Amino acid sequence: MLKIKPYEESSFSFYEEVVKTKRNTISKPNFKEELKAVSHTQSSCFDVYDDSFSSNSLTSIEVSLYDENNKENLKALYSYRNKKIQELKNLLTIHPLYKDRILNICQNCTINEADTMDHILGQTQFPEFSVHPKNLFPCCSVCNKKKSDKYVNEKGSQLFLNLFLDDLPQSQYLHVEFGNNWLPIFRLEQPDNVPDPIFQLIERHYEKLDLLNRFSNSSNGIISSLKATIKVFGNFNIENKIEEYCLELEPVLGYNHREIVLKRALSSSLDFINECVR
Repeated sequence: MLKIKPYEESSFSFYEEVVKTKRNTISKPNFKEELKAVSHTQSSCFDVYDDSFSSNSLTSIEVSLYDENNKENLKALYSYRNKKIQELKNLLTIHPLYKDRILNICQNCTINEADTMDHILGQTQFPEFSVHPKNLFPCCSVCNKKKSDKYVNEKGSQLFLNLFLDDLPQSQYLHVEFGNNWLPIFRLEQPDNVPDPIFQLIERHYEKLDLLNRFSNSSNGIISSLKATIKVFGNFNIENKIEEYCLELEPVLGYNHREIVLKRALSSSLDFINECVR
């Protein structure tokens, strides 16, 4: 997982640009006029979101009172195929450190292609933010479905990492053990230097998105690739070579990426190495 760079231009100007792309329809002949009527309210809502975003306190935003017609109008602004939304996605999927790299993998899971945009504050309760550029996060359809519209639990605690805002630990918290046929079994373990609130948020994120099981189920390609590498290069100094490779990968993929955790664990296993070179 990587923390990605959020949209930096005017949020409300982005909203206005999306509105410009919309047209009245037979079923909604007054669509544009109705949107114009809530423009001032929308501007105020966007100011609230931007202030809360700056202080990483989105959980404090209260539900606004819109009538059903205005809710549907605001929700109708969002379309994944909309030109402005695609431009936003392209901007957000630039690697935060390497500007020539496209980061088109969902950072909520690091498994699948980012083929949707997740609404951090869901459209059901917060239709006013359906096209707020800091409320849209490149995401895979699996994570998007699992997350649904939820952002906080019944106690008001944040359920998911906000990878625009939340700093990820550089200490290892993702670990792996192996069952039969090198089946990986992932687990989380709190490092001494990671505060309880941050680790508990990580735990909720992993639990709600079922990441530990999904990591196990998507690891075969990584393990097969490592086996082939060891078979070609043999076991001479292989652990140090893999460690050098992992150190290079950390800023590219993230410090607790499953590929790094897997390769470090397997390259330190003499049984695994001997099996590869036989």
